[in-house]
Amino acid sequence: MPQYVVRLVHTADQCPMSNSKTRARLVAGAPELPKLAQKLGIKFVAGPLALMTEHESLTVVEAEKIETIEEFIVQSGMIQWNTAKISPARPLADAMSHFDQSPPPLY
Repeated sequence: MPQYVVRLVHTADQCPMSNSKTRARLVAGAPELPKLAQKLGIKFVAGPLALMTEHESLTVVEAEKIETIEEFIVQSGMIQWNTAKISPARPLADAMSHFDQSPPPLY
């Protein structure tokens, strides 16, 4: 199944450490995240991890398509105080297997 790295970034004023509304939303919603992921067919591979001093969180997930992850971010409410960055990811060996299929190196 395809893997994706999901980064959620927020500003200091929207951080659950300093904003009572986002804190309440996160405290209430966090226990529901595994259930929502299961419902949508998303598997957590790593995380969610909080990069606290950077106001960012990081998760590696498996999902059939990127739109499923977008739906997860919307339904979970995380979109309300975060910017979401979703990047397809591959194991290094898989990425290296494409060397022969790409044009010759530029340098």
